[in-house]
Amino acid sequence: MKRLHCLCLLIVLLITVQGYAFNKVDFDKHFKLMPQPQKIELLAGKGISYNTLRSVYLKGSAVKPVLYGELKSLPYATNAGPGVLVLNLSAAKSHPAPAEAYSIEIKANQVSISASDQAGLFYGCQTLMQLIEDAHAQQIEIPACAITDYPEIAYRAVHLDLKHHLDASNYYYDMIDRLAKVKVNAIIVEFEDKLRYRKVPAIGATHAISVEEFAAISRYAKERNIEISPLIQGLGHASFILKHDKYENLRDTITSDWSFDPMNPKTYELQFSLYEDAIAATPYGKYLHVGGDEVGHLGMSELSKKSGLTPMQLQMQWLKKVCDFATTHNRIPIFWDDMLFKLADLYRTTYDPKVPVEEVNKTWQTNAHRLDENIGLFPKECVYMRWNYDTPDILGNNKAIDWYKSHHLKAMAATAAQTMWPMLPREKSNFQPIKDFCRITSEKKMDGILCTAWDDCSPHFETYWRGLYDFGFFSWNYTDASADDVHAMFRQRFYAPALASASFEFQDSLEKALVFWETALINKGHRNNYPKKIELIDLPQQKNNKAWSEKYKSKLHQAKEEVVRYQEIKNRIAKAIQLARQNEFSLSLMNQINELQIYPAKLLLLLEKYDNASDKLAAKEDIKRYVTNFNTIKSNYEQVFSKTRIMANPAEYILDQNQHHHLANGTNNSDWMYVYELAMNLKINNWAAGN
Repeated sequence: MKRLHCLCLLIVLLITVQGYAFNKVDFDKHFKLMPQPQKIELLAGKGISYNTLRSVYLKGSAVKPVLYGELKSLPYATNAGPGVLVLNLSAAKSHPAPAEAYSIEIKANQVSISASDQAGLFYGCQTLMQLIEDAHAQQIEIPACAITDYPEIAYRAVHLDLKHHLDASNYYYDMIDRLAKVKVNAIIVEFEDKLRYRKVPAIGATHAISVEEFAAISRYAKERNIEISPLIQGLGHASFILKHDKYENLRDTITSDWSFDPMNPKTYELQFSLYEDAIAATPYGKYLHVGGDEVGHLGMSELSKKSGLTPMQLQMQWLKKVCDFATTHNRIPIFWDDMLFKLADLYRTTYDPKVPVEEVNKTWQTNAHRLDENIGLFPKECVYMRWNYDTPDILGNNKAIDWYKSHHLKAMAATAAQTMWPMLPREKSNFQPIKDFCRITSEKKMDGILCTAWDDCSPHFETYWRGLYDFGFFSWNYTDASADDVHAMFRQRFYAPALASASFEFQDSLEKALVFWETALINKGHRNNYPKKIELIDLPQQKNNKAWSEKYKSKLHQAKEEVVRYQEIKNRIAKAIQLARQNEFSLSLMNQINELQIYPAKLLLLLEKYDNASDKLAAKEDIKRYVTNFNTIKSNYEQVFSKTRIMANPAEYILDQNQHHHLANGTNNSDWMYVYELAMNLKINNWAAGN
């Protein structure tokens, strides 16, 4: 009797899981679509198994889009029927659908995807593929359902910053595939000197990507509904150009490679040559991002001083000339907008949440006229990119957006999946600012949004994916979802449904661990920039027991906690690697980050052991062995890192002067990654030899 009861329970469970009794709660539990469609309606009747589809039938004017996974090899069918994926492209003139919109109907062993453009068909297939992946992984049926979907924001771009590194070319193709899966439809690539410029060959690094090769990458992206546009920095951020002796005469300040002289005609001759090659490398792009941010002390050159122009006039004269070039070459110019608000004494209100509301309002009442009086200098064809990576919902940032709207200027938003953090993005992959700016972009009907991924500290791009998936989620269909829920969806989509459980969340813990790693070995400073001076902690002395331990007791207490955290992360990643169905490389990289970040904590505890030991010689030998083993830790890390990343610059590469002192601009080899570890190891070896 007991056996019969268990059998009945099993049958009920199977019926539910197989889809015959699915409700919306069941659907959401098993199928975590990312981004979420606008509407999902469960239908009566049988759905479809993950392996039922055998062919594809093109209806109307449909062209077979790029397909992935189990859809990739479907042959053509001559008509619809069971086991057939029907792709229908037809424009309903009475009810025109938004661009990229699609609908899916799954019922009775058939799937039909309808759209009014090829992009819609492509995205419908992406959603179908996610359903198939989840059904296959969980050995369940996809229930009968109807999905209606479209984006809330038309332009959804991700930033590829090549400032300080290059990856193997195959990685860019893989990156495009993964971005397409979450319906990102644009990339803005910041080339700096990593494009082999044909017109100005001295600017491109010797290991740079050729114009022809990047044009091929751009074509691959276009086939996946991703439009790539270039970003070539100027007026400021010009170190990659002005570091060369040949171009010193174009500097605004002769002692700095940071900014161009806006009054020198040869500035434009050079910049336009770079633009032309960047456009050739991105032949399907619609934009040309001209940079223009963080110029600093503009107008220091003799030509600028003689012109009598104000900094605002100099900035806008440069902008007018580069915008004219862009429109002449059928590109829409994009411009980072911070200098406008700096020169109008409004900038602090746009980024600092500590400014009281009353002061924000007063500052705008007092200073906004400085923008209004110069409105004639603002190119109308330009898109003004309003960037705020931390607190986009503050009053001053909203006022800046509203100012553009009130003056009929185009404005895009810029959020960030990675700012200045070394090794790994923080703050739950910058979740809240991404979420907030996507909502603002949708509500204020801005002209698009860019998710930046800055290379200043050059973490591996693989560490950005969670933030980029957050961006894909909120920029397509904003919903007030929590970080925990969205990151459960990320783990399911990125790794496997088995990893959706909160018990597999390791990235938040790794973010917290890196906070201690950053400063564990130093008295002052951080790792965001390459240090001009390193202030390492002291080392214990042989004849002064426990004084060192007392001095650094707070660090030692935290180090003990970090060792526990390290082991928890290690265990979770190990289990994840066993269960992952894709992106195992990302997990292996995260595992090596964990092994690297714990080095300072374990070293501190060995130094504590020495400080308290009666047998100093044995304790010192333990320290020496551990320091020697750092080469193995470093080698293991770089072995994984270098599977896609080119680890060093060519021997002749000239580092920027770069007034920001970016961490990744510190050395031509990979030593910048371990700047404090290497310094401390040297100090310990000297100490061990003489102590």
